[in-house]
Amino acid sequence: MTQGALTALWLLPALGGLAALAGGRFSRWIALAVSLAALAYGVWLLGPLRTGVVAAAPQSPGWAFGIRYALFCDGLSLSLCWLTAFLTAACVVASWKKDYSAGYWAAFLFLEAALMGVFLARDLFLFFVFWESVLIPMFFIIGLWGMEGRRHAAMKFFLFTFFGSIFLLIGSVALVTLQHSAIGVWTWDLAQLKGPEGRAGLMIFAAMALGFAVKVPIVPLHTWLPDAHTEAPAAGSVMLAGVLLKMGVYGFLRVLWPLFPRLSWQLLPLLGLLAGINVIYGAFCAMAQKDLKRLIAYSSVAHMGFCLLGIVSRKPEGLVGGSLQLLNHGITTGTLFLLVGFLYDRGHRRGLGDYGDLAGRAPWLTFFFGFTTLASVGLPGLNGFVGEFMSLLGMARAWPIMAVVGVAGVTLAAAYALPAFQAVFLGAPGPGSVSALVYDLDAREKGLLWVMAALMLAIGLYPGPLLRLLEPCLLGLAQ
Repeated sequence: MTQGALTALWLLPALGGLAALAGGRFSRWIALAVSLAALAYGVWLLGPLRTGVVAAAPQSPGWAFGIRYALFCDGLSLSLCWLTAFLTAACVVASWKKDYSAGYWAAFLFLEAALMGVFLARDLFLFFVFWESVLIPMFFIIGLWGMEGRRHAAMKFFLFTFFGSIFLLIGSVALVTLQHSAIGVWTWDLAQLKGPEGRAGLMIFAAMALGFAVKVPIVPLHTWLPDAHTEAPAAGSVMLAGVLLKMGVYGFLRVLWPLFPRLSWQLLPLLGLLAGINVIYGAFCAMAQKDLKRLIAYSSVAHMGFCLLGIVSRKPEGLVGGSLQLLNHGITTGTLFLLVGFLYDRGHRRGLGDYGDLAGRAPWLTFFFGFTTLASVGLPGLNGFVGEFMSLLGMARAWPIMAVVGVAGVTLAAAYALPAFQAVFLGAPGPGSVSALVYDLDAREKGLLWVMAALMLAIGLYPGPLLRLLEPCLLGLAQ
């Protein structure tokens, strides 16, 4: 698996984005073909990965200050690349009938390219460049093709995430500079960097953790998320919840844990407490929402807390379970946002009180919404259960009290998700209901949702292949 082979994984959607910009009325076809090709190519890369071959850093001296173009791929990276390509293709299919300009389709391909780079970069400077590049297409997706409050939401998204990136850059530069002072060699290679001990190490850890925390997002740095979700187009919400939120947790796994193994273990109580707050706070906020999109947005805050609970435990079960939950959350929450988008296309409203008794009018929409809701709350047999259970098991071994908090979060998830489903699909229509405008899913929508549902069921019943893919690259971080 050479550098060129990995470069193609992010360069393909980047070039596809340029082609889509110039493609005119063929832009959507270009976006679909490129996203499917990226997914197929990512699956093909599993063959070299199974042989244990990974891309090594180039032996060239690199650029100034030891910066190199170096990519790396293991099971964690590849799984998130699959998720990125799959959800990009799903967004294109979901948006197919919309009269969007070429820029819309190109923006999703540019976003895919930047995300692939984040998950493949081995050089810390390159990682930061891709990290920042993600902001640009997502800013335009929200700000140009979102709802009425799109400009405010896009600016809030940009300012919050850019604020976090400043701290990430400061911590990275300090880390590299201190290592150069100690050994006399400039390097940004994540395989060669080592976090310092003492107060300097704590300050660098805190700065970089803050940058990752904004992206997760960890409470109280989450306030940009509900507005961004509410105002983004449905496909934008899918990518935001499905992939962008994973960048923060990936940063903890790929950067902080390897660089600061001892410090991250010493800070377990604090990090576990923050994850528990995410779970409980996100659940209670979701229970208070009357807008379906904001409800799902706050549920993402809670679900990302489960991912954090797993990885901060630094136990094998938690690390693998939390990483698997990144994929599960991307699939289930992405599907929920697609379903809300389909519902909004019909009724042009998102309030829980705007609908009722849709089961008779739209049985397929009801089925897929109910199925995905059950996966989201962790029903055994569906994908959400496996990741949550392993995350809680890891935290139970590391800090049992936070596992109890996580179990409470599972109960609260059912307390906000199931009543919302009942109000929209099974309850009696209230005054001003627009249920009469709702019609059932067409063949394109059903085909897409069948694929999503099949993934939820397959991972829930047979998670073994994904667990075996993730275990080798995560067990080295376990304590």
